[in-house]
Amino acid sequence: MWQIKAYWLPGDTCPIQDWYRAQDVQVQAVFDATLGTLTATVDWTDTKSFAVLKRDHAGLGEIRFMLEGPEKRRFRPVGIWPPVTEGEFILLVGCEKERNGVLIPENAFTLALEYKRRFADGEGRIDDYV
Repeated sequence: MWQIKAYWLPGDTCPIQDWYRAQDVQVQAVFDATLGTLTATVDWTDTKSFAVLKRDHAGLGEIRFMLEGPEKRRFRPVGIWPPVTEGEFILLVGCEKERNGVLIPENAFTLALEYKRRFADGEGRIDDYV
């Protein structure tokens, strides 16, 4: 139902894939499973695995997933929402959200907005997320 795409900066750098590769195998597995569930879900706004961002971050949506255990870890990969093309979510950056609400990296949402603007201006390219 949904296709997951990734934004590539000029110079062939893909921030979401760089973030993904920096994560441990457990984080990668849960992220992959979450994407698998979302691609088969008709209405993302009706699931706990996704949230539409508002106010300062309007135009973005975040995929939500968590690693369970003694110390729960929450992750928030961010992309363009609403979709530019129906049924297509464009991933921009990934981040982890600490208990106190601080993001790692702290500027993840600001960066996502910048990449969204750059994409709208015709910079970079979109490709299948793999």
